[in-house]
Amino acid sequence: MADNNQACEWHPGKAPATSEKKTLDLTALFSTGELPIESDRYRLIWGKFCPWATPVAIELELLGLDKVVSNGVVQPLRRVGLPTDWVFGADDSVKDPVLNIARLSESYRQVEPDFDGRASVPTLVDVKTGKAVNNQSADLLNEFARYWRDYQDTDAPDIYPENRANEVAALDQIILTDISQVPGEIQSVKSQSEYDELAQRFFNRLEWLDNQLADSKYVLGDQITLSDIRLFVSLVRFDVVYYYQNKLNAHRLVDYQNLWRYAKDLYKQPAFKNNTDFDAIKKHFYQVSEEPVTSFDRVIPFGIDLDKWKE
Repeated sequence: MADNNQACEWHPGKAPATSEKKTLDLTALFSTGELPIESDRYRLIWGKFCPWATPVAIELELLGLDKVVSNGVVQPLRRVGLPTDWVFGADDSVKDPVLNIARLSESYRQVEPDFDGRASVPTLVDVKTGKAVNNQSADLLNEFARYWRDYQDTDAPDIYPENRANEVAALDQIILTDISQVPGEIQSVKSQSEYDELAQRFFNRLEWLDNQLADSKYVLGDQITLSDIRLFVSLVRFDVVYYYQNKLNAHRLVDYQNLWRYAKDLYKQPAFKNNTDFDAIKKHFYQVSEEPVTSFDRVIPFGIDLDKWKE
């Protein structure tokens, strides 16, 4: 299963990178022995706005791996004049304190000096070499859950139980196809029928999940799994972004009794709440960059209600 980090490479409302830009195959794994499993060897660079990067940050804290894998956060807005990179502050004097880089692309150029493409989050960086080693959300989620067990807290939940691995993988694919990817895909439709099909798929799946949660705490029963992390990040962005920007407005999250209860219960857990930043989400998806807001498409909707998450 391959996640699409595209939304965190370039804003979905903008034109994609041209084919002339260099790309890197950052897919090294722990399970294959390409990457050594070592404490304090890696740093996760992520954005609090990104639905592909946030699950990895949640997972690390939930499992206690944030004690052995550090993380650095890029700002949610593109810097003026720098539409193809992620940065850590208002100018290049602000650097990641561990990697000593001002722009994420610097870790990509440690791999390929001529790299001129778009760096994406999440990116896992080898602290020893400064090289980006993996920027695939699905890889990182699965690898940390399954192959870093020796470093997980003793009371950490088993979010990828081997006896249910097929169930978790199957549900992850359903969530990816019918929920996570739809907001990005729907902005590229070229007909009413394409839009209708994607919107129908999205809301049909939400209804199915709502029914699944009628008698269970988590999507696969009483045990939290990786699937819950994947689903949560999309639910958090539903009423805030997708309802308005992506025209997924047949219903709101709060209209689904079980899904809404489920999402709020997850939000109460520190690993989920600590890595959910509504302000960053709004800034990234609506305002996009640090440039002054001069058009309607970049204003933040007035009706977004975040107080309901505190109830």
